[in-house]
Amino acid sequence: MIIKALLNWIAAAASLIGLFFTLRPVSGSMSLKQMTFVAVVSIIFTIAAIRDILEERRRLAKRYRNSDAINSYMFSMLKNSGRCEICSRDASWVTDAKIYALLKQKASRRELTFLVHRSTPELIELKNLGAEIIVYGSLGFDPITRFTVVNSGNQASSYVAIGRRKPNEHHVIEELDSSHPTYSMALDLIRSIKIANDNFKKI
Repeated sequence: MIIKALLNWIAAAASLIGLFFTLRPVSGSMSLKQMTFVAVVSIIFTIAAIRDILEERRRLAKRYRNSDAINSYMFSMLKNSGRCEICSRDASWVTDAKIYALLKQKASRRELTFLVHRSTPELIELKNLGAEIIVYGSLGFDPITRFTVVNSGNQASSYVAIGRRKPNEHHVIEELDSSHPTYSMALDLIRSIKIANDNFKKI
């Protein structure tokens, strides 16, 4: 994906260079306005290219060897995000002291939703602080997928981080933006669990 983005920007750069030589005076030097225009366009082009390539790099699947590395990723992700909706079995990773302190802050700001198979004392405390905790175990439902929707409600910056692991392999986390079909499926699953939970409460 990074190579593809890089090639796209190289092609765009070639087009820009071609346009430059087409508009460049045959004789004499460019005026101050022309040089300023070229400089501004070049700076904007470079910044846009760097941001695009960095974004593609962020989307690449990340591999983690142990729980400490995974927790470090989770802390960084939660720290630099707004509202988060987390689908997990029991969210055992929240027991990490550094992460839990951060989750308490997000809970108090109403920026945290957990959808879990069963609750824990840590999750109950987060609920008391303001987090939304939905326990779907009583619904007879146990999704295999574990994921976090980051910056939920903000279509421009939101993405889903999905974790997966095969036997004898590293834990892999992939980040997919709001244009990806998997992101839409994650939102649909969250909505389905919430609706089922609301209907279950009415029985």
